[in-house]
Amino acid sequence: MHHWLEKYGFAFLVAMALACASYLAASVAVPHPVPDFALQAKEIYRLEIGAAFFVAFYLATLAVVLALSGKGFAELGTRGLKATTVTQQEAGRSHQESISRLQALDQETIEKLKDARSSLDRAHKRLEAHEQRLEILESKR
Repeated sequence: MHHWLEKYGFAFLVAMALACASYLAASVAVPHPVPDFALQAKEIYRLEIGAAFFVAFYLATLAVVLALSGKGFAELGTRGLKATTVTQQEAGRSHQESISRLQALDQETIEKLKDARSSLDRAHKRLEAHEQRLEILESKR
């Protein structure tokens, strides 16, 4: 079952997107004066609605499938959308190694926050000194 899902799952989802878009295109209410962008034809209006929904369903399906493999859309350029790795799938890493790695990251984050806090305190003291100097200068006027 897992092999079938891996091999044909995306094709099945795309087929479902096509079926849903076709249903929506067939059941959409066409406005009485058919818009000019539909060349004033009901069939073309429905085809445009179906195509728009299919593109939306396809992109949503593609985003979910890419997210399941740790990838995502990272670039949009002249060649279209480019999927790149967003997270690394860490197969074979033990639970204890993951916990120790997260603890090291937490410790590093705490140290950086302490540094940022001390820098902020120094800046606050300098600002207070400047305010006092400004008050002295203004009072001498």
